[in-house]
Amino acid sequence: MDMRLTTLDEDGWELDDAEPIAAAHPDTFWMPPRAERDALAAGQQVKLIFRILVADEDGNEEVHVERMWVNVTGREGALYAGELDNQPYCTDEMNPGMPLCFEARHVIHIYREGDEDA
Repeated sequence: MDMRLTTLDEDGWELDDAEPIAAAHPDTFWMPPRAERDALAAGQQVKLIFRILVADEDGNEEVHVERMWVNVTGREGALYAGELDNQPYCTDEMNPGMPLCFEARHVIHIYREGDEDA
């Protein structure tokens, strides 16, 4: 797997850095503590914010934002490897099982057994 972060320009989708969002909205945007996001292991499931470039029926491009689950499969330095666990609503170009890379700053939720946020 190519261990790199995607970009909207090159790949048609990218991940939101959730840390500035949480800092700007501390009362309404919670994310797990940094120590937990830095200690993820293969087999865990995390939620990330995806920005996906799509074209409408007239060919006009727009960015759709979706929060989706990712299964952690490994790590190389600061980059985690994972596989998408959801089917995006806005495109069929991304599918469950698609490999991707992310960093701790992208993680907005870590799944725990019994979670109501699943």
